[in-house]
Amino acid sequence: MYEKLSESFLSRRKFLSRMMAHTAFVLALMAVSILAGVIGLVLLEGKGLEDALLHSAYMLSGLGLLEVPNSFAGKLFVGLYGLYASLFFLAAFGIIFAPIVHRILHKLHLD
Repeated sequence: MYEKLSESFLSRRKFLSRMMAHTAFVLALMAVSILAGVIGLVLLEGKGLEDALLHSAYMLSGLGLLEVPNSFAGKLFVGLYGLYASLFFLAAFGIIFAPIVHRILHKLHLD
């Protein structure tokens, strides 16, 4: 996916294109993750779409719960979704910063 050590340094334009592709992938993954949270909260907790969207976005961003779920299934879903949200944050960070770290390491090896 990335250029090898023997290959030339990537141009700034191609690097920005790579960064945009990585960012678009993370945004798409975020949209799917929020959609999964909305569906879970609507089906298991009976929340309205706007409340489910707000709760899912808060949890995925790491801000936590706005209110404790009432049902056992809702509590279980929120717990598992919270664990997923933590993993999502780490994965998103890695996906977005991978091209930057690779570029720095590639530059250091060329010098």
